[in-house]
Amino acid sequence: MTRLVVTIAYAGLLAWGFSIGARQIYQGFNRPKELLNPLFGNRIAITMFTIHIVVVTGDLFIIGPWAVAHKSTLWYWGGRILLLNSSLPLAAYMNRNSQSFGNFIGAWVRFRNIFEYVLHTVFAAMALSWFRYYLLLWWLVAYRYLDVGPRRALQKLYDTPGKRAARPWAEMLNFGVILTIYGLTFLAVFKNQILFAKVPANQVAPHVPAHWETGAVVGANVALALVEWILIRKYTDSRPVQTEPCRRGRGSEQDRPDRIDPAPLLHG
Repeated sequence: MTRLVVTIAYAGLLAWGFSIGARQIYQGFNRPKELLNPLFGNRIAITMFTIHIVVVTGDLFIIGPWAVAHKSTLWYWGGRILLLNSSLPLAAYMNRNSQSFGNFIGAWVRFRNIFEYVLHTVFAAMALSWFRYYLLLWWLVAYRYLDVGPRRALQKLYDTPGKRAARPWAEMLNFGVILTIYGLTFLAVFKNQILFAKVPANQVAPHVPAHWETGAVVGANVALALVEWILIRKYTDSRPVQTEPCRRGRGSEQDRPDRIDPAPLLHG
């Protein structure tokens, strides 16, 4: 009974987070002024976010589970590198967690990203353990969706200067809730409480990939990297240019057309 309750809560948080991601994609393409993060009002930015959601969903629900069930390191790490490639542009150019949710959560997201990258690297370097790979999938990859719903809901308690002044405790409450979800998710996955998350049995033979599988995984990662690089260039080119005076010697000034304004094209 406990496993059923935990699984329902876990699946509910996943569905909630996915629905918010899908809604953000719709808003970005059709109603950019409703976005919590106005940077996604940029057409290129919301395209990169859409790619990220597709990759996360594919790795979490298709590639990752299949790779774990069949003990395929090629597909497991191929899917995870796809996820990394799709995440880096968003983290580098469009991270506004501090502005949207407060400094505590902004710092937490930065720390969590570094921690998860290091943990993946350490586990990849250690002796092969499908339990550890299962843990990375259903804890860290799934957390991309698990905290989104509660974090967005609690942010409404302090999403204006007036609300923030009246509820100075709200940001810490939000931080405490998402930190609790992170810890409880680890415990639930570690103790095998999620009914649909399975560790492969010892007798399952490791998957031996065909040559075409290696080509497909490598090709998909190279293709995504190229697409992301092109979109990053288009995104930086699409941002407005602001001129400001630049001194060249005493008493002389000349406009500089090369300063990039960090503000987005569309504001919410």
